[in-house]
Amino acid sequence: MAEMTNNLMKYRKEAGISRSRAATELCVDIKTLYRYEYGVRCPNVYTAIRLAKYYHKTVQELFPEEGGL
Repeated sequence: MAEMTNNLMKYRKEAGISRSRAATELCVDIKTLYRYEYGVRCPNVYTAIRLAKYYHKTVQELFPEEGGL
């Protein structure tokens, strides 16, 4: 299974938020957030929306299309 490209780590770092703080505030396990950031796991749609709201971005900004549809 290929890794999923995303901008989670980029926007978290731009906001100056530690992974630990983000995980706590989002109520997700820090290992899960790590897996999302590195594309090992893909969040479900509800979690993707929560992540977008948390970082004040759109879901599309966090998870850009790979090659389009």
